Amino acid sequence: MTEGAPRGGRSRPRGAGRPGLRFDLGRRLRVLAGVDEEILDQVPLERTRYVGLGGVVLGTAVVAGVSMWFALSQALGGVHVVLVVPALIWLLIVLNLDRWLVSTVTGIWQQRLMMLIPRLLVAVVLGVIIAEPLVLRVFETAVVQHVIDEREAALSRERALLVECNPQMAATPPPGRGCERARLMSSAAEADMAELAELEKDAAKLRERIRAGRANYQRLFDQATAECAGRKADGTSGKRGMGPLCRRLDAEAKKAMARSDLPGDQRELQNMEARISALRGPLADKQGDFGREIKARIDERLSAMPGKDDPVGLLERLRALHAISSENTYLFAASWLLRLFLVLIDCLPVLVKLMGGTTTYDRMVEHANRTQERVHEKRLQLDMDARIGELELRAHREAEERRRQRQLVDVDGKAADAEARATLEKMIKKRSEELRSQNSGEDRINGTRPHVGMRNPFQ
Repeated sequence: MTEGAPRGGRSRPRGAGRPGLRFDLGRRLRVLAGVDEEILDQVPLERTRYVGLGGVVLGTAVVAGVSMWFALSQALGGVHVVLVVPALIWLLIVLNLDRWLVSTVTGIWQQRLMMLIPRLLVAVVLGVIIAEPLVLRVFETAVVQHVIDEREAALSRERALLVECNPQMAATPPPGRGCERARLMSSAAEADMAELAELEKDAAKLRERIRAGRANYQRLFDQATAECAGRKADGTSGKRGMGPLCRRLDAEAKKAMARSDLPGDQRELQNMEARISALRGPLADKQGDFGREIKARIDERLSAMPGKDDPVGLLERLRALHAISSENTYLFAASWLLRLFLVLIDCLPVLVKLMGGTTTYDRMVEHANRTQERVHEKRLQLDMDARIGELELRAHREAEERRRQRQLVDVDGKAADAEARATLEKMIKKRSEELRSQNSGEDRINGTRPHVGMRNPFQ
């Protein structure tokens, strides 16, 4: 839709002379830039500037919505249509925030700079938040593969530790291997194995003692036999017959047999071997059951860990990206360049506003604001004067009312005094008449007449 030049300070209404109004995209974009159309109609050449600024704001908001979509899908491990709602909410939040950031900032350049720098910092922080999910999406293949490799390595390490700390022969794991958290269960055959090991240890000691006793007896017996037979050897005289040396050596051999108690030791060894055989019979079955139980427990423990087919969460992606970027210089540089690019995109609305300088529209808005401010101040002053005048008039009316009330009180007082005097005179007159009547009556009784020349002193 073509926008014509203003006539008489006003532009021709859009859609005038047409059967219907068309959708004005430029006006909608200028709304996103916070433009006052009534003021902008007076400078139509600047419409293009603010249409572009509104488009930048809309583009930044769309990028933010896409970023939120990726972040939620990565955090939840999948895509769902419900994610559209929070993505749209985030888009509107960023849209309104950027609209506020690019709102007209008027005044001298120092004031503009002091107001735009904090807005630019807000845009940078917002850009960092928006950029990270998009960076993860760009490097998703390498990130996901690294996570899968890490999971498989963790499964292998955990399996080796569990197998080492849970031997299937129901033996106690070796100390110092970190088996405190990896020990899954203890076997019922461990007590039997401990008893069997103790019996085998005692049987080995007993066999050694029997062997030593037999060897000592056999040595003494051979020496006594050689002496009695007259064979020359170490410790023998070489004389045949039952001499003193022969009898002494024979007695020592018998004493050695008695001291060693070889028959008793032999019986004890047989009993131990019988107990060992009795324990080894069911122990094999117990160890088999324990081995199968241990294997099932290990598989259950490993199944609780994330596998290569499980969804990759957002935190895993962040750690993987940090790990592979720290190992690969090229990937590190590429990821940071992409972050800076996305941050720059989010800062574009403020940068465009900052680089655009003060326009004619901005000055007109500033002048309109000052005019509205003066009008508001004048309206407040007039309202204050009217209220003060009303209060003064009310005070004057109240003073007049009080004065009138005082006058009424004075009039009522004088009237009351006059009425009192009139009442008093009536009483005096009435009393005088009563006295006159009384004196006349007395004179008639006494046969005298009152003196004509006398006057009533009360008259």
